[in-house]
Amino acid sequence: MRRPDGRRGGVGRDGERDARAPVERDRRRTALTGVAPEGTTTVAGDEALAEILADALDAATPAERDTLTHGFHAYPARMHPETARVVLDPFVGSGTVLVEARVRGLRGAGTDLNPLALRLADVKTRRVGAEARAHFVETLGLVGEASEERVRGRVPALAPLPKHEVGWWDGHVLKELAGLREEILAVGDDDEREAMLLVLSAIVVKFSRQRADTAEERVERRIRKGLPTEFFVRKGRELAERWAWLDDACPARAPAPRLALADARVLRRALGPDFEADLVLSSPPYGGTYDYVDHHARRYAWLGIDARALAVHELGARRNVSAEAQGAARWDEELADALASIAAVTRPGALVVLLMGDGEAQGERLAADAQVARLAPDAGLEPLALASQPRAGGRREHLMALRVKGATRPRPTRR
Repeated sequence: MRRPDGRRGGVGRDGERDARAPVERDRRRTALTGVAPEGTTTVAGDEALAEILADALDAATPAERDTLTHGFHAYPARMHPETARVVLDPFVGSGTVLVEARVRGLRGAGTDLNPLALRLADVKTRRVGAEARAHFVETLGLVGEASEERVRGRVPALAPLPKHEVGWWDGHVLKELAGLREEILAVGDDDEREAMLLVLSAIVVKFSRQRADTAEERVERRIRKGLPTEFFVRKGRELAERWAWLDDACPARAPAPRLALADARVLRRALGPDFEADLVLSSPPYGGTYDYVDHHARRYAWLGIDARALAVHELGARRNVSAEAQGAARWDEELADALASIAAVTRPGALVVLLMGDGEAQGERLAADAQVARLAPDAGLEPLALASQPRAGGRREHLMALRVKGATRPRPTRR
C-alpha cells in the first residue's frame, strides 16, 4: 500500500507491517454514489485485496460514459457499475450488479424486497435482439401516437391512484399519464408491455410535483400537454439503444440472472436448498439514512405494486434506526441476520464484498466498517480488507471484502 509520499505504508513500531493499520492513498476522485468532497482513499487489511477494493472505488468517476442499461431508470443509492463483479446480489436494487455479471458471462442471482427492483432488474438484464428491438420501437411509436390522439381529443382516462396520491400531479398531466398507461396495457406482447410500464415508471416522478426521488418537497412545474408522451417515447427509444449496447457487450452464452422477491435474511428459503454462490457483491442499506420504500412512492400505484411488505420488513430504515431509542441495536440485529443469511448460501472460502456507507442513529454516526467487522465473525464471515473514501457530511463509504468461514464442501448439483 502506498502512502501519499509514495512509500509503502502500514508498518508497526517493530518494523513489521500491521495489516490492520489504515493507510491513506492520495487518489483524489469524486464520490462513488453521490457528490462528495475530494479526499484520500484509506485502505486496511490484506494488501493486495485492499488495493483491488481501492481501485474499484476510484473507478467510479462522473467522466465515464453511462453505457449498457445502467442509467435507464432512476434508483437512489444505485451502485456504480464499475464496482460490480458478482454472482449473487441479495440487495439487487436496480440490477447494476446483474447487468455487469451478464456482460461477463457469469451466472447471476439477485433478491430484493421491493417488487419494483425485481421488475427493473429483469428489464435491464434482458438480451433483446435487433429484430425484437425494432419491433419494440415500432410499438412504442404507435403507443405514443395513440396517446397524442387522446390528448388532442380530450379522451377521459382514470389514473389508478389512491386519493392521497392524486395531488402530486397537475390535472392535465395526470390525465395524459393515465391515458398513456391505458395504451400501454393494450399492448399484446407481454415483454414489450412490461418494458413500457417501466419506461412509464421512469418518467412519472419527473412530471409530478415532487422535487426528486429522494426529496418529497413539492414544487410547481409548468408542463405543456403532450410533453409527457414525448418524453415517454424518447425514454423508450433510449432503452432500446441501451439494450443494443448490452446485447453487443454480452458473450454468446450469457445466462439470464435468477431473480427472487425475498428478504435478505431468509436467502436459503428464497433460493432453495441447492443454491450456492461463488462470489457475493452487494450494497446493503445504509442504516438510518433513508426510508428506501418512500423513494418510489409515486410509482407503486402506476405499476400495481403493493409495497406494504417492504414497508414492514425494510432493513436499516431511517424511520426505525434514526428515530427509535434502540434503533442502533435494531440495525445491528437486522444486519447480523442478513450477513448470516448471506454466508449460509455462499461457498466456504468464497468472497463477500459489500459496499456500505456510514449510518446514523439518534444523531450519532454509525461507522459501517466497524459495524460489519464486529458482526461478521458470529455470522460466519472473516473480514479481510477494506477501502474507504470520505463523503459529504463527514461520513465515509466503505468497500469491504470478507471470506466465508468453513471447510470447502462439494458443490451442489446445478439444476
